[in-house]
Amino acid sequence: MRRALSKYVILTLIALLFTASGAQTFENSDKNDPQKTVESFYEQWTSLENSHSSKEKEQKQLEIVNQLFNLSRLAPQIVQKRWAKLSSFEQTSFLNALRESIKNKLKQELRSSNPNTEKFKFKEKEIKENFATLRYNVNKKNKAIELVLYLLKDEEGDWKITNMKFNKNSLLRYYYSYCDNLLKKYSMPYLIGELGEYGYVELENFEASEVNKLPKRWNWREGDKHKNKPYRVKEQGGNRYLEATDQGESVILGKDIKWNLKKYPYISFRWRVHKIPEGANERFNKSVDSAAGTYVVYKKKFGLIPESVKFVWSSTLPVGSAMRRSGVGRPWMVVAESGKEHLGEWRTYVFNAYEAYRKTFGGKPPDTPVGVGILSDANSMRKVNPDAVAYADYDDIRALKHADADSGVKERLKAE
Repeated sequence: MRRALSKYVILTLIALLFTASGAQTFENSDKNDPQKTVESFYEQWTSLENSHSSKEKEQKQLEIVNQLFNLSRLAPQIVQKRWAKLSSFEQTSFLNALRESIKNKLKQELRSSNPNTEKFKFKEKEIKENFATLRYNVNKKNKAIELVLYLLKDEEGDWKITNMKFNKNSLLRYYYSYCDNLLKKYSMPYLIGELGEYGYVELENFEASEVNKLPKRWNWREGDKHKNKPYRVKEQGGNRYLEATDQGESVILGKDIKWNLKKYPYISFRWRVHKIPEGANERFNKSVDSAAGTYVVYKKKFGLIPESVKFVWSSTLPVGSAMRRSGVGRPWMVVAESGKEHLGEWRTYVFNAYEAYRKTFGGKPPDTPVGVGILSDANSMRKVNPDAVAYADYDDIRALKHADADSGVKERLKAE
């Protein structure tokens, strides 16, 4: 059904809009006539082809989608009960992805379709106060099929499409089915990344969390619930990030989130480390502290024991070294950065998370990771130096579809 709707419903709308006669711009159209509003899309879109740069054209096309579709009404109907559970930032992210999806489908079908192969005939329109229905007969291979557009007036009095049907195929049902199927297996950020075709999944950017509080939808181990959580969301220059200032607590924050590792095999994140726990060495239990650490949690055995790779900013070990201490649930640690040279700088790191699993645990990783984690800790070194501290900032944890990056594992070291 997904392919059928993409091929027929969206294509039909495009062919209709791009073969409409007597089309005019939105500025000159009759706001009280939904038919003219829809057909005026023709001139708006086609006028962009040669008069704008690629970037400007993309932006204009997004604006046209905003003008033509009532996205704020469509979105809650598509994700239904899940909508109310999203923060305002997450709702906006979904709306933007939906707008991008519709724009991309319009562009795709326009490039692949031949408007002359479709014959449209306006049939009738029904207008009842703020609601309108437009009906067209579509001649496809000598077979008449009905296209129905449903429109509502928004708060500004503009007609916008809220749904469309081509025979029994509904645009709203297509997006509902598409989103529902993805959310049965993956998390909302994955759906947003797929819907918008961004090439990445925003696993966490902290923008949905309140400043000076713990990040939203992150948790910690049962044994750490009474400990001080040395993490707070901060904001600088309009950007929110997570600040970690560990003075001996050693609390791991974790976020349950699922994505398709085969499709998005790379992980990227940003760190800004201010202070390192000097003398720390991740190979030994008595000194196993890191200024910053980002976990990829591939699975949890029996639902409890994690199998994860932790990328760390080490105080002493060389970049590219990897090690794993003995014990149940211990992560493989891979050194992404080391020492003091880049303290105070925002640094972006990208690794092949799929290959990182193969180079550490061995074998094929699970197709669907179950979460990410964060840990800055100085608890071990404070037994030697009471002033030891780990102070780092975190931001923009993403899964990427494409990247020029390897596993990060250059050398395997022995550890306790």
